[in-house]
Amino acid sequence: MIARGGRALYGQAIGILLFDGRRYPVLPGDVANASSYDFPVRLKVVKGLFDVPEPPERWVDGHAPAGAELMREAAIELRDEGVRAIVTACGFFVSVQDYLAAAAGVPVFTSPLIVVPLLSRMLGNRKLGILTASSSLLDRAFQRVAGITAEMNVVIQGIEESTEFYATHMGGQRIDMDVEVLRAEVVGIAQRFFERHPDMAGMLIECSNLPTFSADIQQITSLPVFDFITFTRFIHSSVVQKPYSGFL
Repeated sequence: MIARGGRALYGQAIGILLFDGRRYPVLPGDVANASSYDFPVRLKVVKGLFDVPEPPERWVDGHAPAGAELMREAAIELRDEGVRAIVTACGFFVSVQDYLAAAAGVPVFTSPLIVVPLLSRMLGNRKLGILTASSSLLDRAFQRVAGITAEMNVVIQGIEESTEFYATHMGGQRIDMDVEVLRAEVVGIAQRFFERHPDMAGMLIECSNLPTFSADIQQITSLPVFDFITFTRFIHSSVVQKPYSGFL
């Protein structure tokens, strides 16, 4: 076996692109908390990236906005540093899924939203609930770039009622949070969402900050719950396959 060198870092198969300037607590279960994973990850703050780029249909003359270009450059840097796949830390980065995937040269997973078509087929087009940080932001332009069509049996619920979430996220400036208040608010919103749609067959959590509460949501709904961490684990196992052992 010949081991090839040439890089400064090894053993971090998943690279994660982060917003710049965020100061809220990053809980275990959050995509941006390295302890959320049972494998090493490489976190990279994209300097100057403070907002989500608009979807391509809103790009002026087809030119990528500055934020998309910053993410493209950071994705290429991660690839050159040796990661085998790239994830982002906000589900609304689905807006640059195709742009980054075309440039990075390794698999790119910007958002759980891109698996809605797969989940719809898995569920036999039974109702899929999407729990998102903002139902108003998750408009048709973001849905289209994710591949979500009108034929898919999808319902959407934002967590705008969570005062604790919005105090620290989505423009909130507070840098401390009451985790149990946040848990109660988010889980309560998910529970009421399910109660309004008792025929829901699964729930997808768009927001990268909310997998912390996925187990709580599953406990009160008994639904399959899909989130950023679910699919990041899938991607890691795809790019770092393990040999099988056992017996016949």
